[in-house]
Amino acid sequence: MKDRITKYTSLMENTSKSIEKDLKEYFRNYHYLKPDSDIQIINVETEDDLDKAYYGRGFYIILADQQFEENKCLFEFRGLKAIYRGHSYFTKKRLLSHLSNEKYKSTRKSNEPNYKVCLKIEDKVNGININQEPYKNWKWIVIIHKMKNSSKIIREQMEKAFDNVFQKPCKSIK
Repeated sequence: MKDRITKYTSLMENTSKSIEKDLKEYFRNYHYLKPDSDIQIINVETEDDLDKAYYGRGFYIILADQQFEENKCLFEFRGLKAIYRGHSYFTKKRLLSHLSNEKYKSTRKSNEPNYKVCLKIEDKVNGININQEPYKNWKWIVIIHKMKNSSKIIREQMEKAFDNVFQKPCKSIK
């Protein structure tokens, strides 16, 4: 029995390393300017733009033109820099909780997830509202990698690979 557990553990470690390597290559070589039906890029000017977001399972990157001294993340797109990355089973709802927190809270149905830990720009304030000051003056882009049948473990590996390639965005740090 002990030999089987050791063999299984070794197999799992090798599989994890292989997945991690593949995802790192994916991020290193992905070209966001090339159209792809599995990627959604949204220029977010108002909270209503978030209504266009993909609903299902995915990995997402939130970018802003606001500079944060502590942000060591190297990921940039169209002059904006990644400030947060995450994953969710309900990507659209999760993005609403981050960027349109009041709307998210007021429209959330009792059977939907209640996301309480959200993007923090100000200490101890979970979630922001991009239609309000000072955020309405910032430029925002959201990039969503649609991951239709993905497991939580695979989406977490996406986060890890993104961080390994670009470094973790400053507002993703807990």
